Amino acid sequence: MILTLRLASSLLSVFLFFQPAARQWKEYISREGKFTVMLPGEPTTVSMRMGEESPSSVTYITDLRTPAAAYILGYFDIPDPVTESGMIDQLLDDTRDRIIKIYSLKPQSETKKTWMEFPGRSMMMKTYDGKPFLLRIYLVKQRVYYLSVTLLLNQEESSEAKGFFESFKPTPLTDEEIKNVASFSQAENNKALVHKIRVSENVADGSATTKVQPVYPAEAKAAGITGLIKVRVLISEDGQVIEAEAVSGPEQLQDAALKAANQWRFKPTLLSNYPVKVEVVLSFNFRLDK
Repeated sequence: MILTLRLASSLLSVFLFFQPAARQWKEYISREGKFTVMLPGEPTTVSMRMGEESPSSVTYITDLRTPAAAYILGYFDIPDPVTESGMIDQLLDDTRDRIIKIYSLKPQSETKKTWMEFPGRSMMMKTYDGKPFLLRIYLVKQRVYYLSVTLLLNQEESSEAKGFFESFKPTPLTDEEIKNVASFSQAENNKALVHKIRVSENVADGSATTKVQPVYPAEAKAAGITGLIKVRVLISEDGQVIEAEAVSGPEQLQDAALKAANQWRFKPTLLSNYPVKVEVVLSFNFRLDK
């Protein structure tokens, strides 16, 4: 009996050891967006132009992707209050239709939904490749929020998606903030909204189409100089390296690493179907052959 218990305990220990670490969900607070939401990691937020048909020139998008799902929370402000039920329905319909167009979605079902007394919609859709796309849209005074989860593993339901939606807590704009909505939106519209996002080295490596390894400088090699060079690169919307800077590692090896990094090429990175610049730190390891 004792042997059996020990064996079971050993097997359980091995099982737990080889399980992937669970992602830690934590509250994300957006002071600018005036909302809180639970997310399984640290997201990226960018501002984007969403087209002439949008009631606002700028939409702010908080974006996070895991192996199982892609989470998006976007919001935009409308210049004039909408209080009549027919106009609210039209605003929500227009927002839904723009999202369908942007993501090439196929609608499956839709219901009206109220969240914290704010009018909204709950929708189930499919992406162009058949993955479930869950969407919520809410009107909170003069700010429209939309939350979406794309289930990348094709599961029809997800407790994580439900937790994401139910954790969303918006704070309505104050009267003073509402007064500034129109002028602020116009000021943002006049900006060149060219933004960048930061990604991990693993993500960038997976999107690389050309990888160039550095040539070991002969003098450094002869002197036995080794080390890891970190190079921060900025990738353009079309996947070209447009900036490169060595941030750590032996100086004698940095030029070789920079020359290699500048020759890397990547697939364009899209955020909500819009190309964006990407910043990533690449690693180049110089070591002597054993």
